[in-house]
Amino acid sequence: MTDALGYRVTVLLFDGVEELDAIGPWETLRFWQVLTKRDVVVRTASIDGRPVRCGMGLMVTPDGAVDDGPRPDLLVHPGGAGTDLLRADQEHLSRLRSLAAGGTLLASVCNGSLVLAAAGLLDGLPATSHWGVLDELVSRYPGVDVRTGQRWVDAGHIVTSAGVSAGIDMALHLVDRLEDAEMARSVAHAMEYPWSPQTPVTTPVGNGEV
Repeated sequence: MTDALGYRVTVLLFDGVEELDAIGPWETLRFWQVLTKRDVVVRTASIDGRPVRCGMGLMVTPDGAVDDGPRPDLLVHPGGAGTDLLRADQEHLSRLRSLAAGGTLLASVCNGSLVLAAAGLLDGLPATSHWGVLDELVSRYPGVDVRTGQRWVDAGHIVTSAGVSAGIDMALHLVDRLEDAEMARSVAHAMEYPWSPQTPVTTPVGNGEV
């Protein structure tokens, strides 16, 4: 792990967040925290620390605000209707750029990738998103190497996933990457979730075709 504070994971919450986008990776990574011998700390955070109303109506009280405490080693940015506001929130986009520059591994679920793209963090990188917004990702952010047919895409310092339940696959991949495949299989077994360390490989999307 990086230092005496352990490996710090923050799952972002915001009004309009898609429930499974956030809770799927959160629970996967919390199982990792429980099962591993390593020092892993997983928390949820909203922008200001206040409770949020998710896209389907669930109210969630986070552990704190996103800027509280030390910089996270991993930030999971879910998607949902609330990303429309975040894509135009210059303070939030600056926050993401600062985290990336400081070494935080950024991971998005569903249309959370559009927020990373709006921050300019996906330029020149392979990335994916929910099938329903791939056309928009292609047209609005032509610098992104958009992929289709993949549950997740690992571009090194940024990992993106397809929609909703694909965030669980991505989180298991992160456990594999950050620890090993045996631990990822242990987490998947605890969750009774079918998992493979491989993701389908396809060619890049072009001209808005998905």
